[in-house]
This record gives sequence, structure tokens and C-alpha cells, in this order.
Amino acid sequence: MTLFKVVCVLSLILIGNVGLSAKYTKAQGNSEPKLPGLNKNDEHRQEVEVSETPWRIIGRVQTNAGQKCTGFLISPRIVVTAAHCLWINKTKQFFAPQSVHFLLGYQRQKYKIASRVQQILPSEPYRQLMLSNKDNDIVSDRVYLLLPKDILPASGLVPLAKELPKENTAIWLGGYEQDRIEVVYVDKNCSIQKVIQIPNMPSKLFHSCQATYGSSGAPLFAKDSNGKWTIIGIQIAAYGNKAGGIAGSLIEAIHQ
Repeated sequence: MTLFKVVCVLSLILIGNVGLSAKYTKAQGNSEPKLPGLNKNDEHRQEVEVSETPWRIIGRVQTNAGQKCTGFLISPRIVVTAAHCLWINKTKQFFAPQSVHFLLGYQRQKYKIASRVQQILPSEPYRQLMLSNKDNDIVSDRVYLLLPKDILPASGLVPLAKELPKENTAIWLGGYEQDRIEVVYVDKNCSIQKVIQIPNMPSKLFHSCQATYGSSGAPLFAKDSNGKWTIIGIQIAAYGNKAGGIAGSLIEAIHQ
């Protein structure tokens, strides 16, 4: 089964081969005529209001070079997004922090708050993977972006889940996708299909959510036993031939 990295719309710099096998392919601009991760015969994604819960923690991560992905707040000044969005394969480095910005609540060229990034804190397993050019798992594909100051009160955050989801757990997934890049476009009718735990690594979450280029770095939301929203993972890759994809859990990464 072919998997495509869910890289966002790129205007100037295209991230090329990063050493993953043919099983994982980076999307480059509009070169792929059929968007991965979607089922156009069962299109049920919808636009949501970014000021509402749980979407109010989401924003657009973008660089001065024109690259765009989805990101979300896990603290008043820390954003999580997919590492491959900010990795420059040619130099084997991440973008400089001063060239990266986070637009909280972005919607149709408006946003609640715009913030530059003060520091990029990459997942060390991902950095080592990129430097080695060896095939490896993709669940470590994440970076933490430290902002200069708080941009959302702690009371406005969505908590991280305290345990891994079970199979068939209902979830919501949405981000700034290539076919709706100006809004948060969401699949509310999907679920976790399989959970694979990996020693000393985030768990791999297989899901059925429709999401394509641009959703990299988006949070997976699920309700806990009390009916409260929680974050269970971060979107990483999409299936090339059907709806759904793979996310990496945030549970072990934060709670350990």
C-alpha cells in the first residue's frame, strides 16, 4: 500500500527525497494529479469555525520561503507540527527559526494572532533519520516550536490524552489542506483503525480520516470518557490510493 507524506502547498522551495524508501513519497506542489488520502466518491469533509473548540488551538505554520503546514498549540507558547514541513534536505538542516511563523486561527487571510518562532526543537530521532538517509519509521516526524510569548491562555488549550486510543475510537481530523488551503477543512466521520506500539518511539496510529496535502502537523482529536476533547496524535502521512493515513501518538512523547 503506497503512502504519501502529507506535505503542504509549496510555493518556492520543494522538499525532495529525505531518505525514506519508495513506501513514503514527499508531495511536491501539484505534481500529483490525484490527491492522496481522499475518497472523492465519499466526500464528507467540512469547513469549521476556527474560533470554536477544539479548533481554536490550530494555526498555519509557514516559512519565508513559502512553505505551509498545519500546527497546533500544546501550551500557551509551544506549537507542534510535522518535522518534514521544516526540514531542508539540501542542507540537512531545519529552517532558521526567524524564517518560520505561526498564524493562530488562520482563516481566509485573517488570523487571531501572528507570531514568529523563537526556537525550533526537533525530535532527535527524526533528525538522526534525515542525516542517516536510512529507511526508518515516520512516527518521530515532529518538531516543537517555541514562541517568544504566550499567545493563548492555558484555559483555552485542549489537553493531551492520558492513554492511547483503542481501535474504532471516533476521531476528528482537519487542517489547511491543499484543496481548501484558506480554511480548516475537517473529517468528523472517521476512526482509529489500528494502533501499533513501538519501543522507545511514539505509537503509530492508523486512521480512516480523509486528509491530504496540507494536513501535515494537524492534531487528531478524540473525546475522553467524560466527553471532553483531547489530543491523541499528530497527522503525518496519507494513503496514496484511499482515504485515511497514519499519525504519530503524542502520549508517550509528552507524558514520559
